[in-house]
Order: sequence, then structure tokens, then C-alpha cells
Amino acid sequence: MDDIPGKIVGNTIGAGGFRRLIVRLERPLGRVTPGQFIMLKIPEREVFLRRPFSIYDSRGKTLTVMYRVVGKGTDALAAAAAKAPVMVLGPLGRGFTVNKKNTCLVVAGGIGFAGVRMLLKRLGERGTLFLGVTTGDELKIAEDLEGSRLLTATLDGSRGFAGDVVSLLGRHLDEYRGKSPEVFACGPSGMVKSLRKLLEPSGIPCQVSVEERMACGMGLCFGCVVAMKDETNPYKRVCKEGPVFSLWDLSL
Repeated sequence: MDDIPGKIVGNTIGAGGFRRLIVRLERPLGRVTPGQFIMLKIPEREVFLRRPFSIYDSRGKTLTVMYRVVGKGTDALAAAAAKAPVMVLGPLGRGFTVNKKNTCLVVAGGIGFAGVRMLLKRLGERGTLFLGVTTGDELKIAEDLEGSRLLTATLDGSRGFAGDVVSLLGRHLDEYRGKSPEVFACGPSGMVKSLRKLLEPSGIPCQVSVEERMACGMGLCFGCVVAMKDETNPYKRVCKEGPVFSLWDLSL
């Protein structure tokens, strides 16, 4: 797979510190499966390794990612000006697989929304989003989402359900009995562990997009492995076999 050159055309900050980066590519990424990601070369010489980002949106030659400043790489990206050149490798990894017969429940924690946004766009009215954030102001990240039902949780109790998003989902699970529910999730490891505890008694199918540090993004360095329940293949690469896995295959 070749790099695709591009230039930054937008790099704005919104509510809760969530930033939206828009890149104009020299050619389209091609077919993108929701849940896939790209490896981005940050336009700063001191940042050597590329950074992985979920594909928030991809339309023709326009690529959008959502991110938060959490370290040296994203700090440098936030400082990048319009027209700064970048290199994009992607789409990479294994995305979500949707069974048309199932009722789709999407769970996102904070910036995890970026990992499921394309999925929700594809699902439209078939999807229900359970979105958990810290403050009500952060709920603006989903303001352009149309079609899907939206249920919200805030840790500070300022909007929607007062508490975490997995507890919110637990309050509504009974509504989907007999409707073949399947859960699709992206968020921090604590959320994923809580989700497993909630769903374990029912065994509801659940696909999770795993967050992990990556170096190459192509499965060559084995630096992003996660533990699996399979004793014959106890580790898998997030960048190659993932980032989407069945929750029930993961060893948490």
C-alpha cells in the first residue's frame, strides 16, 4: 500500500477539546469499512513515528479525523497550519461487520465516538447510539449525526443520564429482548471491561474497536498486540487482525 500525499485544509477545536482535522488528498482512500483507521505522518520533523487515527469520514479526496491532544504527536498536529503537507497510509485494519438482521446498539465513550461515527452514518435509522462523555458541552461532537436514535450520559450529570455510558445501556437492554440486538463499541479499556460484565449473562454479540499504541500500522513490528482467549493464538495485532474484535474473544 502506498502513501497518499495530502494537505491540511481544516484543523479546528470544538467543545471539550475535541479537534477536527480535514485533509485534502491527492487521490481518494478508496473503499472504507467503518472502524478502519489511517496512519498519519505528522508535519513536524521531531515526531518520527506516525500516529493512528480512526477514519471519522471519507468522501472522495476529503478525509476527516477527530482527535484530542494527548501527547507530543497530537500536540504537534494541533499546531499544524492550513496547507501543511501530510502523508496518509490507509485504510488499514479490520472494521465492523454488520448483520442486516440484527438490531444495532452503538456504544461510544468520549473520543471513541470518532471510531463509530462512520458506522452510525451507514446504519442511519437502524442504529441507536449510547454516547458517554464527561460534561454536557462535549455532547456537541454528535450534533451532526442524523437518523440514529441518541441516548446520552454525562459523568457530571449536566445532561442526559447521570453516570457512565455502560450503566445507561444497562437501563435500556430490556427494550431489545427478542429483537436480536448486537452491540458495537469504541472507548477506553475501563468502559470495555464494564461492557463485558454487563453483557456476559446474556451473551449478546458485541464487536469492540480496541485502542492501542501503534508503530507501523501494518502488522510488521508486532508492537500493538492484545491478549486473546484462544490458547493456540493467544495474541493478535490490533493493526492487522483488528482494531475490531469480538468482545468474547478478548482476554480482559
